[in-house]
Amino acid sequence: MPDTIRITTIRLSQPIGELYIGRVPAKALIDLAEADIRRITDREMEIMSGIQRGLSQSRVPQIRKYIETVDASFPNSIILNLDSKFISSRPEVIPNNCGDDGLYCFEIATDKNAFKIIDGQHRLSGFDGAKIDDFDLLIAFFIDLPLEDQAYLFSTINVNQTKVNKSLVYDLFEVSESRSPQRTAHLITKALNTDEDSPFYRRIKLLGVAPKFGDEVLYKAPLSQGTVAQRIVDTISSDPMSDRDTIRRGNQIALSDADVQKGLIFRKFFSEEKDWAILRIMKNYFRAVADAFPDLWEKQDNPLSKTIGYGALMRLLVDAFAEGSKNNDLSFDYFSNLLAKVRENSEKDAEMPLTFESFPAAGSGESKLYGKLKEWAELA
Repeated sequence: MPDTIRITTIRLSQPIGELYIGRVPAKALIDLAEADIRRITDREMEIMSGIQRGLSQSRVPQIRKYIETVDASFPNSIILNLDSKFISSRPEVIPNNCGDDGLYCFEIATDKNAFKIIDGQHRLSGFDGAKIDDFDLLIAFFIDLPLEDQAYLFSTINVNQTKVNKSLVYDLFEVSESRSPQRTAHLITKALNTDEDSPFYRRIKLLGVAPKFGDEVLYKAPLSQGTVAQRIVDTISSDPMSDRDTIRRGNQIALSDADVQKGLIFRKFFSEEKDWAILRIMKNYFRAVADAFPDLWEKQDNPLSKTIGYGALMRLLVDAFAEGSKNNDLSFDYFSNLLAKVRENSEKDAEMPLTFESFPAAGSGESKLYGKLKEWAELA
């Protein structure tokens, strides 16, 4: 690395003060910036210093994996504070013909202390060790911004963030032309909700909200699109982002003899582009559930028809699939016989009725229900 780096910027004026917008290669920025982690700096008085949360060691590898995908992008800026003592000379102003005051070219000493990260430490940390070549990052930096203002910016940016609805995330895969586990799961979920022969017909809240026409609620649905789609993804891939990237690069996703044992019961169908087979099996299985427990399925006021029931039933499907595959039978009749056994044994189990008292909607309710369903199904 050279002793200095030149960064061409534009200047912005905002109520908090002036800031500069520029472009820096990710690998160069790693050597120029660090996070000021909030920590105890005095053992006796427990005096705290710094503004950043600690680095999440689980999140960084996920970001690194994303960075290495074929269509990775970080279009939003890393927000920084530049310590003016690392500016080698007065910023050079480059005139332009756009009617503003030109571009500002900074020459900054290459030093880990030059910039303090206000927002974006996890994104930047993801580049450390990433297998990439060129990846420019957009940066927005202040110069000698008081620590109080840095802390205010960090807290405001992060406290006011709203987590994106998972149902919307899955729904947006419909506009993608690239094949992926997420897109397949979305299309199957949508078909389950819209096909009149489906046991899930009008039981799924697309976009995660009750469907309305004006102020009229068209139907009440016990499950969200995100919940249904995520469970389907879990039966296709343990790393959907990598699988999508593999397909985008024109390669075949890897299959293993142990996929079914790992719960990836639909992975082979997905790799062979037989999404119709996944949909058919889902319909066969859940139609058998609906026929075995018609009252519970219809009333929607019990664990079986709610989110914990769907989760438990999807886990049971993994076991049922493995058993049925031994005889190459995943028909409706196979699932119907299995669920009839579940119903018969559940009716004998007076101590564990299918109520929320037995299987609470929160906490361990799903695992408890799955355990009972598996026991009633007499599956090893």
